[in-house]
Amino acid sequence: MNKVKLIFSAIVAVVIIIVGICVYSWIKGVPAFELFHQDNKMERTATILRSITNTHRWVFLTIEDEEVVVNEHTFGNVAKIYPSYYELGIDVGDSLKWVEIQDNNGVRVASLHLPPIKILNENGIDDTKVKNIYGDADDKEKIEMQKKAEFKLKQRAMSGANIKQAKKIAEDHFRNLFTVLECDSVDIKWQSK
Repeated sequence: MNKVKLIFSAIVAVVIIIVGICVYSWIKGVPAFELFHQDNKMERTATILRSITNTHRWVFLTIEDEEVVVNEHTFGNVAKIYPSYYELGIDVGDSLKWVEIQDNNGVRVASLHLPPIKILNENGIDDTKVKNIYGDADDKEKIEMQKKAEFKLKQRAMSGANIKQAKKIAEDHFRNLFTVLECDSVDIKWQSK
């Protein structure tokens, strides 16, 4: 299931890049294919990078999970299931200068300084999909129960294994992207929080 979402996220990212390039070429009045036939590689790369940077948020991993929260009472218990959907990725808007490309004697080197992986959609619990197992809760208790669920779900979403997987996917994605942009070397570093 995660592979399908991963592939879907990668396809969406590529489509966004292509749409960005097409919109940019339409605004500039230059056919999109001519952006790739300019003599100056640095100009072409700068044009594409502006388009990429306009896509601030990059999702690399989606996590679907559930949390059961039970509140015990003297007169009966309350139990609810909270389904969640969290998107892990980066927001390049959080970084002042996340990519540099240098041309050293014909060797193009891309240096990426990526912001840390984070949850991009803060409210991953869909209230309409919360299931009541048993018992009734007042509004205050519902809020408290949802906060408990949200805390645990976010903790699991941001596990070391998930962050590591999201970073690997991001690194592979950006290496492929900058290889397409004719970079000979791609150096990726992660910024600390």
